[in-house]
Amino acid sequence: MNSQWMTTLLSKGLELEQSFKKNIENAQNQLKKELENRGLRLSAADLAALIEEFSPAASKAAVSSALEFMKPFTSGLGLRVARLSDTQVEIVVPTRTRNLNGAGHIHEAVLLATSSEASELLWKRHAPLGTFLIETKSAKVEVLREIKEEVRVRWELSETLREKVLSDLRQTRETETDADVRVVDDQEQIMAEVSLRLRLKHVPALNSQES
Repeated sequence: MNSQWMTTLLSKGLELEQSFKKNIENAQNQLKKELENRGLRLSAADLAALIEEFSPAASKAAVSSALEFMKPFTSGLGLRVARLSDTQVEIVVPTRTRNLNGAGHIHEAVLLATSSEASELLWKRHAPLGTFLIETKSAKVEVLREIKEEVRVRWELSETLREKVLSDLRQTRETETDADVRVVDDQEQIMAEVSLRLRLKHVPALNSQES
């Protein structure tokens, strides 16, 4: 009797595991389909970076963040989200013809636009309940080397800065912060640096409770 009970239990466990894996695969396929419809094609590694935890809630959050990133203004640039976590974002900028200047280098405006989108994508991952707006108040790009190949726009948001800014938003509803973005190549050489001054605004949801 105990042996039969154990066999049944193990069988149910295997069914749950298979169902769990299938849900993960479905979430990945749906994310890939939605992004490709907006002009982005992600590799398996990119999808794994977006879906960091194997849970429906994490998958939903990843989809929401990635789809918010897909805007008509930048979708034609062929950008690809290669990494997205609570503290880091990395976006690949390809050497498409429309991304290049007359000299055949990636245009500074593309780097600025991508940096702005990267900072917004990461901040919106931590958006408080209600209306959350992000504006680029000022931007400056310094190109250190000629950019002829695909590069990665990378930004890291420290937990300390994040909590300070969110605290300021709870108190004043509006605040400003900086984002120092790096542009690197495949050899991790810094090709350019982008400095952003961001203005963040928050209007709490009517049913939200703030401490």
